[in-house]
Amino acid sequence: MAHPLRIFVSSPGDVIQERVLTENVLTRLQGEFAGYVDLQPFFWEHQPLRATSHFAEQIIMPADTDIVVCILWTRLGTRLPGRFKKEDGADYLSGTEWEFENAAKAYQEKGTPELWVYLKTKKLELQLFDEKEQREREEQKLLLDAFIKRWFDPPRDGFETALHTFNFSEEFEELLEVHLRKLIQKRLPKRIGEDPAALIRVNWFKGTPYRGLQTFDFEHAPVFFGRTKAIREVKDALVRQAAAGRAFLVVFGASGCGKSSLVPGCFPSGRRCRRPFWRPGPGPV
Repeated sequence: MAHPLRIFVSSPGDVIQERVLTENVLTRLQGEFAGYVDLQPFFWEHQPLRATSHFAEQIIMPADTDIVVCILWTRLGTRLPGRFKKEDGADYLSGTEWEFENAAKAYQEKGTPELWVYLKTKKLELQLFDEKEQREREEQKLLLDAFIKRWFDPPRDGFETALHTFNFSEEFEELLEVHLRKLIQKRLPKRIGEDPAALIRVNWFKGTPYRGLQTFDFEHAPVFFGRTKAIREVKDALVRQAAAGRAFLVVFGASGCGKSSLVPGCFPSGRRCRRPFWRPGPGPV
């Protein structure tokens, strides 16, 4: 019987790409370890939340899971309503802080959940935003810096955790996959953990990643792996173009190098983006 492993993913809204990558990593590992572990991820955006109460009152408590993955970059997040209080009566500065401290307190008391924190160090280009949003982002960065210093410089008494840093999304993806795979392997029966061949039983839940000579389209994004760096570069370039008033990007390369598969992989179906199709042809003479 597969061993359940509950994984809570906590982050503000500035690391959407990393949340998507986390989901992709979990999907791959579930296929790799199918039959041995049952990975149960908790993303608040996937939960059927009622409009009549706050999301923090409806989601599973991080303390009740096995692993909490906390991803941070430039924001600490949105402040919680006043009814959410710390033990000393102070307000929580954000839902992310509440989730982190809920997991940290549980770890101090019972040794679970494992709490992994990943901090993105890439510099945010504030000039891409208007003056009001620049101020808001600067204020959020100050809150985040104070939070990091309070918990990790130096670590709290009785609470030790590493702060994993990364610069680009593809680095985070590789790091998280290595960490999760090692944790899963530690929980496997010894005879299986020492025999890698026993784990070669990948099951794909959303279609095959092997398309032959066919291109990947938008519906194939869940099985489009291995180009995180290229996807990040395309998205970053498009953001810069949009900020300059030129929301247009040309992807070119030799025939068969994967251009037609890369672009749909950048913008999975269901994400908030528009996708016009245009085939160039001869212009007027």
